[in-house]
Amino acid sequence: MRQNGLCALFFAGFLCVLAGMVKAQSIGGRSKLDFLQLPAQAKSTALGANHLTISGNDPALFIQNPALLDSSKANNVSINLMPYLADTRFVNTAYARRIGKSAGVWAVGLQYLNYGTMVETDDIGNVIGEFRAADYGISAGYGHTLGAFTVGGTLKFAGASIQSYNLYGIAFDWGGAFKHPTQDLTVGFVVKNLGFLKQNYSSLGDPTLPFDVRVGMTFKPKYMPVRVSVTVHHLNKFDMVYNDPNLFFTYDNNGNKVPRKVRVAEKLGRHLALGAEALIHPNFRIMLGYDHLRRQELRLANKGALAGFSFGAWMRIKRFEVGYGRAQYVSGFGSSSLSIVMNLKNGFLKEAANPVR
Repeated sequence: MRQNGLCALFFAGFLCVLAGMVKAQSIGGRSKLDFLQLPAQAKSTALGANHLTISGNDPALFIQNPALLDSSKANNVSINLMPYLADTRFVNTAYARRIGKSAGVWAVGLQYLNYGTMVETDDIGNVIGEFRAADYGISAGYGHTLGAFTVGGTLKFAGASIQSYNLYGIAFDWGGAFKHPTQDLTVGFVVKNLGFLKQNYSSLGDPTLPFDVRVGMTFKPKYMPVRVSVTVHHLNKFDMVYNDPNLFFTYDNNGNKVPRKVRVAEKLGRHLALGAEALIHPNFRIMLGYDHLRRQELRLANKGALAGFSFGAWMRIKRFEVGYGRAQYVSGFGSSSLSIVMNLKNGFLKEAANPVR
């Protein structure tokens, strides 16, 4: 019976992928509700927002990949606070629980991006009041483990509100993960943000979700106190380079502007995200990440600095885990994230592999 349910979930997700690959191709500022791509916990901020196979007890990891919902997340609750751009505030909470003696784990999560209060003016600039703006998402996820494999799905209700204008919709994530029974190795995939949106904005076309297909792996070399994550994201679109004709061009023999040519290696590199955890102690780690797409899109023309890099730390104190992540966007500017995870019962489960062996 469990195998039949697992196959049904896998097949349903596969059909959704086929539909999504055909309809949802928007990236790079052409989609709505882009807050769904932001990291939901400090660990993802520190290692890079795109990773889908990272380990941990934070139940909010199911927002990255529902296949991460396993027994290590059960009975844990978390909250993540991230002061974001221009004094906005991004808050995430999550809770996971195993119901009965089943092999599955359920989780619920809340995401809220508050843009604050803004001044409202008329057509000629007279102040006529104030209004608020916010993005929000409510998620329910389920992960089912059978042996070394876990598959999961997440259903999300997401929306945005700006004064009297509203946007809302339903999105679905589907993923799978394989955890090696004896080695510190996890391989997985996830298909994110399949669904539809409705809005009362003035728009020439239908709004689209930030669709994304990712594959990745996390592994620890046997005799090294380092765990590495490698993720390839946005497999649904090969060329992610934005070639601004006002910035990136050359001249031909006749003096005409010619858009620059981007090599295949650069196009491939923009799909790659890297992360590493230094396993200094079972209760303390330092994390570092790099996202090539973020670096190339946000670096200044004459100065790259630390754009695209991220870092952070994690520590455990009895029934609490505290994580901090910092992502750098442009020179001298980035955002920080603080996560607190608490176990509500008998303490956190130990990891399968000894991180310092």
